[in-house]
Amino acid sequence: MGGTTTRVALVEGLSLHSRREMPTQAHDGPERLLQRLGQLIAEVQPQPETVAVACTGRVHDGCVSAINTATMPGWLNIPLQATLTQTLKAPVAVINDARAATLGEWHARGAPASENFMFVTVSTGIGSGVILGGHLNDPPGGRDVGMGFTRGLNGAPLEYASSGSGLKSVAHWAGYSSVAALMDAAEAGNDRAQAALRAPLTVLADRIWDAHCLLGLHTICLGGSVGLRPFTGEVLGQVLSGANGPALQPAKLGADAGLIGAAVFVQQQERRV
Repeated sequence: MGGTTTRVALVEGLSLHSRREMPTQAHDGPERLLQRLGQLIAEVQPQPETVAVACTGRVHDGCVSAINTATMPGWLNIPLQATLTQTLKAPVAVINDARAATLGEWHARGAPASENFMFVTVSTGIGSGVILGGHLNDPPGGRDVGMGFTRGLNGAPLEYASSGSGLKSVAHWAGYSSVAALMDAAEAGNDRAQAALRAPLTVLADRIWDAHCLLGLHTICLGGSVGLRPFTGEVLGQVLSGANGPALQPAKLGADAGLIGAAVFVQQQERRV
């Protein structure tokens, strides 16, 4: 359940079945969104055995609070787990969407347990997750708010300028109708488009480099509509290259990473019981 789109599917291993999606329409409020989500889940599986939800925002004890209230207005300590459990009559697990995508991408790679791995998604916002020594970093209370709220241009949160939402103003300033059009021009070699994108993408690369220096990362996995663009990879590669730099890899699962990662999360919880 992201800021723009919500997807539902049956997950078996790395395979998805009966996939459905809908616009999140978060401005309708939490109650209406959870009602629509329950209906969509019931369309896919009327009597689910277990439900895993990967949701944007801070997750604590099954409740969700928006980190960026402009994206998810009204989301403050919303009891998502309890509400869906009552609606669907099935156990429900809730995890932050970027952490779920991190689990999905790490699982898809079959990475060794000793690897330190970070997933960064750059789309509507900027999300991230870290696996250290084979374990997902998941502090109590969802205290780490992710890469998007590290310091970016002029001291503002990184995602205010370097995410898809933030880059809309950059595209407008440069004379392009959309971020996609700006990226297309940059990838075609347009100097003005490349110059407009270089500052916000370089500060994104700098924050990723900072994380690598602190955590000793082996692999950085990039996802999201902006993160997967070739020009984004080019700018980040210039900053992260070198003998001591981490490997930079594109996401394998695309928009499915969160769905698959949520299923992996439930499986891990069941093994701990």
